[in-house]
Amino acid sequence: MYRILSFGVIGCVYSTRMPQNWKTPLIVAAVAVSVLGVLVWKKKKRTFVKVGKISKLYFFPVKSLKGMEVKKGKCSKLGFEVNGLLDRSFMLVNNEGDFMTQRQFPSLALLEAQVKGKTLIISTPSGEKLHVEIKDSYSPNDTVIKCRVIGDGVDAVDCGDEAAGFFQSYLNTSNIRLVRHSPTLPKRKYLRNNPFDDKLRKENPITFQDLAPFHVMSQSSVDDLDSRVEGQKITFLNFRPNILVEGSKAYAEDSWRYIKFNSGALLSNLTMVTRCLLTTNDPFTGVLSQKEPLVTLRKY
Repeated sequence: MYRILSFGVIGCVYSTRMPQNWKTPLIVAAVAVSVLGVLVWKKKKRTFVKVGKISKLYFFPVKSLKGMEVKKGKCSKLGFEVNGLLDRSFMLVNNEGDFMTQRQFPSLALLEAQVKGKTLIISTPSGEKLHVEIKDSYSPNDTVIKCRVIGDGVDAVDCGDEAAGFFQSYLNTSNIRLVRHSPTLPKRKYLRNNPFDDKLRKENPITFQDLAPFHVMSQSSVDDLDSRVEGQKITFLNFRPNILVEGSKAYAEDSWRYIKFNSGALLSNLTMVTRCLLTTNDPFTGVLSQKEPLVTLRKY
């Protein structure tokens, strides 16, 4: 069993005492507002205690590509939202509709994704660029593809042959296409027939994420793990969190039931995240070792 370094934060939970205008509270990075604290709810006392502050916020426009460090974003029920765009609004699929990630194509870690206005810009290490229009909805002329994410069914809009050709050329395969989420399409279909998942998804829907709308972890946990791994540098980028917390004790997040931010956002920790092969892909070189940090995580 791998030691857990962070958890999936499922949705945004609001206290009944909070006013209605907290439905999409703002999360601001500590680099922008240094006094922003992270509080953890203690069930026995029913109070929050300060455990640290947000050090970084990361937004991933395209699933399994590089993330963007941002200063602020909104906490929506479907996940982290930046300038109206939902985290992991785009993803890559094969011709059968199965989602593709760095597990199959490690070099995806080297592709940069940026958002400028209503345009998604993907850049290769050699400087080639792809521009994709960000649309709020899909039109009758768009092609809707039946896709699968972790066994679940989800409809997505195909981004066209130019986008597909860009990734096909970069990855040297004809079996890849770029798709996007549209809020006007049917919701994700949970097909695993697991009672826990059924209840979880009914109350906390997701789109293209593997497990949860938010991913939170602490810097101290990463630092402790890195000190145990020999011959390789492990950073938080191996784990791709949305919210990185500093100032807490290593692995303290394992016991956090709720997290509250000064902005009013209240997140509920409903399930842990098991670590997959993608964490062994070096985010700076795109080389998948299939070893660390998983080998070390198995030891404690």
